[in-house]
Amino acid sequence: MKYWDDFQSKWGFSDGDAMPPDAWACRMVYIREINKLARKKGSKVRLAAYDRQGAHNCYLIFSVPADLVARVPPQKLCVGQWRKGWNPPDDLPDAPHDDAMTEAIQEAFDANLDNLVETDIRVKAA
Repeated sequence: MKYWDDFQSKWGFSDGDAMPPDAWACRMVYIREINKLARKKGSKVRLAAYDRQGAHNCYLIFSVPADLVARVPPQKLCVGQWRKGWNPPDDLPDAPHDDAMTEAIQEAFDANLDNLVETDIRVKAA
């Protein structure tokens, strides 16, 4: 997962100045696939996309208690607020990774999730 570390910090992607064109799609795939694995493993944690406002890296992934998002459609956790995804409450409780989530993330690294994303960039004539 080539961008995993960048999604963990507001300073990722060179403080937001070097956002690759496939970053949003990779984040969506990482969250979707890791949450599937975490659910199967019985994790009490889920991942969610967070579209950070202002300066710095705008694409983040954060952990939330699974019971808090149990009724949120899985797709809404993957896309971020700018695409009408789940909007976390201001008083969101901290959700450190449990062993099952840690295993799910490791399994995702081993699965080469980046291969699920294709980027097509085109320049149109004026």
